[in-house]
Amino acid sequence: MKALHHNKHSPEYLELTGKLELRTFYANTKRSFSGIYIVTERAAYLIRPAHMPANGNNPFQALLGNVIKATGQLKNEVFLAEGWDTLPAEG
Repeated sequence: MKALHHNKHSPEYLELTGKLELRTFYANTKRSFSGIYIVTERAAYLIRPAHMPANGNNPFQALLGNVIKATGQLKNEVFLAEGWDTLPAEG
């Protein structure tokens, strides 16, 4: 994780590289639901496109299992992706 842009007048943008996985958010609570996570070496974050509603279709669904590099902001435990690229599979 590295900061791409930061000053006291703008939000902090991060670049994350990780695998997309389907996981349970708020596990073992009445609010639990399945969501798409970006799993990095340090942590896992629920991920969705920044400019799409939370209850809409998530384009990351089609990329499950892939490794991506995403740029965006972390807000309220959710990584809001502004842009992303799929990385080649290691093999």
